Amino acid sequence: MLAERNSLAAIHRVKGIKEETIVDWLRKASAHVEEIEALLLANYHLTRVQLDAMWTYVGHKGEKATILKRSIEAHSGEVPR
Repeated sequence: MLAERNSLAAIHRVKGIKEETIVDWLRKASAHVEEIEALLLANYHLTRVQLDAMWTYVGHKGEKATILKRSIEAHSGEVPR
């Protein structure tokens, strides 16, 4: 929801999750990403541009899988949700 430019307050209203909880999750995710990037930079000699491209790919992969899944369900006779 943040990626879709919803505010923390909007997420709280819609999902019922405290803003502080969302910020804590973001901090944990950020630390984890930093650890992954440090390992990739050290062990695979990737550039920052290559890492950015990888994260972009990973971010879009979930969207493509969802679209494909809905398409398959529609072809098999199931009603898409």
